[in-house]
Amino acid sequence: MTRSPARRVLLSRDTLLWLLIVLILAGVCVMLGRWQFGRYEDRRAHADLVASHYDAAPVDRESILPTPDASLPPDAEWTPITLRGSYCTDPECILYVRNRTLAGDVGYWQLAPFTAEDGTALLVVRGWVPQDGDGQVPAQPAAVPEDTVTITVRLRPPEPVLDRERPEGQAHSVSPQQIEPILPPLDAAMITGAYGELDAEDPAGERPIPLPRPDTGLGPHLSYAVQWWVFALFFPAAWIYRTRRQIQDLRTETNPDPTPHRVDHRPRSAARTRRRGHDEEEEDALIDQHTL
Repeated sequence: MTRSPARRVLLSRDTLLWLLIVLILAGVCVMLGRWQFGRYEDRRAHADLVASHYDAAPVDRESILPTPDASLPPDAEWTPITLRGSYCTDPECILYVRNRTLAGDVGYWQLAPFTAEDGTALLVVRGWVPQDGDGQVPAQPAAVPEDTVTITVRLRPPEPVLDRERPEGQAHSVSPQQIEPILPPLDAAMITGAYGELDAEDPAGERPIPLPRPDTGLGPHLSYAVQWWVFALFFPAAWIYRTRRQIQDLRTETNPDPTPHRVDHRPRSAARTRRRGHDEEEEDALIDQHTL
């Protein structure tokens, strides 16, 4: 039994192979689109968190971190808290976190432990310090206040532990668990589930350059996601178009249309000259004789 052109094309090895390739490419595009959309959702959640917490009124530390070893809840990041106490001004307490950028320039974060009156200690990033000419040490770091002060800080989650050899007086990341062992005794319980980013000190004094407000732009991730999903639709559409053309071509080859009879509208040519008979030739000969 002869199969129809559509079945012959659809069940051909070439068509099925291209279908498999199309499905793979479309699947990859869908996954890349989902990945970009996930990044867009992360950026949007971050922007919403900053918008709701960054400029909020300060709260007590215990309402966010009830114990020194409590972890900072993800939805509490950037929450301002107020502490009263004093910084550790021992030279071994002041650290500078390496490779921190500000407006495209590489420098350091000034980091110092702050001992609060409630008996806890919190690592505080006081601001950004540029690097010196050779880029090995901070340039002209601001002094840490020695007196009792009231500080307002925004809570941030600890950074990952980086197992690298650190230069003297410097650190690679703000990790309380990693930094606490290298500090002098503080006679206070170190808060290990968060660190603070300084907003204000009272009384105000000299400090490094304040860290800028976090970027809340959503970036191009949503448009990238849409582009990948459009690509995912393009491949099946191209496969369908190609397959339909093949079916149409095969039908034309299998059942060609009969050629219609053409009507010749050109004027007929002049009638062919009739062949002269024997009698007509004799009459012509007699006429010629009389003429002579």
